[in-house]
This record gives sequence, C-alpha cells and structure tokens, in this order.
Amino acid sequence: MRNITLFLIAIAAVSCTIVTPLQAKDDCAKASKLSDAANDLISTNPSTAAGKLRDAIALCGTSASLYYNLAIALYPQAKYDEAKAALEKAITLKPNYGKAMNAMAFINYKHGGDMNRAKMLAKKAVELEPRNQQFIDTLEMMVGNVDNPPKTAFIRPDAIAIVIGNKNYQNKIIPPVKYALQDSAMIKRYLVETLGFNENNVVLIKDATNLDLTKYFGNERDHKGILYNRVRSGKSEIFIYYSGHGAPDTNTKKAYLIPSDADPSIIKLTGYSLDTLYENLAKLSAEKSPKNITIVMDACFSGAYHDGMLIENASPIYIEATSPALTMKNSVIIASSKGNQISSWYPDKNHSLFTYFFLKGIKNAVEEKRQLTARDLETLLLGSDGVGDSAWRLYNREQEPQVMGDKNIVLVQ
Repeated sequence: MRNITLFLIAIAAVSCTIVTPLQAKDDCAKASKLSDAANDLISTNPSTAAGKLRDAIALCGTSASLYYNLAIALYPQAKYDEAKAALEKAITLKPNYGKAMNAMAFINYKHGGDMNRAKMLAKKAVELEPRNQQFIDTLEMMVGNVDNPPKTAFIRPDAIAIVIGNKNYQNKIIPPVKYALQDSAMIKRYLVETLGFNENNVVLIKDATNLDLTKYFGNERDHKGILYNRVRSGKSEIFIYYSGHGAPDTNTKKAYLIPSDADPSIIKLTGYSLDTLYENLAKLSAEKSPKNITIVMDACFSGAYHDGMLIENASPIYIEATSPALTMKNSVIIASSKGNQISSWYPDKNHSLFTYFFLKGIKNAVEEKRQLTARDLETLLLGSDGVGDSAWRLYNREQEPQVMGDKNIVLVQ
C-alpha cells in the first residue's frame, strides 16, 4: 500500500497538477469568456484578439472553435501560415467542421497552398451545408472564376499570338458583341501569365478593321502579313484567337469574319474570308514550319447571333466550311459552335459561354498540375456541365464546340 501511495505522489510531482473534470469544465468556461472578448476585438485589434485566443486555447485546448477563431484573428495580420495551422488543428479536432474547411480552402486559394486539397475542402464544406451561400461562393470562386489566371513558370519565348476582340461595329445595323473585349483581354492574360508567352509577342487588337486583318494575315493575293514576318522558322508556336461576329455570304455560304468596319449587306466584299485566313496559314506553315498552330474561334457563322439575326430578313444558314487548315500538320481549330448554331453568352460570368469554359479548362489543368491537350479540352467542352449542357440550361438551344485537326497539340505542359 505504501508503494502505491509513493507512486501516486511521484506522478503528481511530474505533472504538477491533476486536472479534474470539474476543473477542465471551469477552464473551458473561462476560455469561452476570453473568446467572446477576443471576438469583439478581431475587427479593430486583431493582434490583441489573437493573444486572448491563445490564452483561451491554453485553458481549453480541445475546442475546435477556439482554433478557428484564432485563425480568423490571424488572417487580417497576414499571418497566413499560422492561420492555416490553427485551421488544421480545428479540422483535426472536429473533422466535419464546415466553417474551418471553408476558411482553409479560401486561404489556400488566395495566398498559396495545396489547391487540390483546397478544392476538396471547399466541396466537402458545401456537402455538409449545401445552403450555406458563403461556402457556395468559396467553391464557385475556386472552380468557377476564370478572371484570376494562375501564374506559372512556363516559358515559350518564340510563341506568337494574335488576339482579336471585336465588340463595336461602325455600321449600327450590326449589334455589339457584348463580351468580346473582356474575353480577348483575358485570353491575353492567360497567354502571358499562364502559358508562358512573351508579352511583346502577343498582339491584342480591339475592334479590328478589314485593314487590320489584312495587315496581320495577308489577303488572297499575298499571304505574307505581319504574322508571317514575325514567325521564326521551325521555332515559333502560333496562337490565334477571335471573338466577334462571323457571317455567311448568302449566295456562296462561305464563312467570313466581320471586321468592325464591315457592311453586312455585302459580306463578300467587306468581310474577311475564313478560307483566306486558313489558306494563308497553310502557306505560312509550308514555308516556315512552325511548331504548331492553334486557332480559337469564338464566333458563329450561321447569320444569327446571341440576341437575334445578324443579317436582316434572313434565317440561319448552315455553312459547310472546308479549309486547308483542317489538313495542315500540327494545327488545330477550336470553334465555339457548329456552323448552323449560335454562340451564346454567359452573363453570370461576364464572358461568352465558350471562352469561359475554354479558360476554365486551362486554369483547372494548371492548378491540378496536369497536361492539357486539344483532345482533353474537347472532352471538357463537350462533357457534362460543359458548353452544351450550359447552353441547354440557360437558353434551351444547342451549342456544340468543334475541335478539328491535330488534337495532340499541348496547350498546358
């Protein structure tokens, strides 16, 4: 009996104090009061609030909410790593703690971290509380916001891009293309910040005229425009993006890009022939052997547009457009819709439907550290919750993007 008594005394000496359940309850009650005081200070004095919360955690270290509140106090002080550590502890103590998961996902997304885990936590938070708008907004920000291009170390020093956004037209009969300027500007940002293009090699043209298109791509008599002259033989990759109106010639059913100074009643004379563009690129390819050519067309050529008819008193015309670019080596055309369909807008995202999903595919591939080929992009564009499903859901109409040519071309390394 004496030995047992001595053993208990020794244990007490090592631990200094033995905390009884009643004392632990009292300590957590004190911690709760400290937390309440800290919460009142977070917006005005986050440093003092964090100190009180650390004192509270010292009293009651099993409270997940105290660690969560500590993270909230640390965040405005830009102590992101400490905030994440506190949130990790909160999630460990309470595995289904939606608020902590949502906060962790947000901090990782905004300030660097494991993006795959951040997305997983954001999705799980929404699953736990599917009507929590804050959780929904965080998830949507991560998987649905394309206006924050991921920055990478990719380098494509010889890549050349021509990016065209035709929103405004001189002829008032032609309606504006609502998101053309936003779309083209964001495409340029992705090329430079995400895909490794040198900014000096990316030409952004707003409201391009017929002369602009001819200067850069040539015409039916001379294919050696500015693009041709800037391509480095055997080294350059070429990327062309066009957002704006397209239309058919009503007699030949040939497709034309609509420059900002075009007259829709005489498309054949004032438009820029898609055949000419592709034929000149084919000649460029034969003479300069670029590594690859990617053409992205966010335009429809049916005679219709998002809100009605582009050509007055005409119904949509199906265009059977054949082009040398379809048979060129190392080239791919990624088009927003079939020839007899309308390319729709996505007002909630402030982009066209097609360009939004195009950028989303690139962004997700980069953040998930996986390669993206034209074939992969086609799968994403045509897949569930892609362009087609969204067009049906938003407008009850068909829009089926087309990927034609070399689908092995790599967009994201």
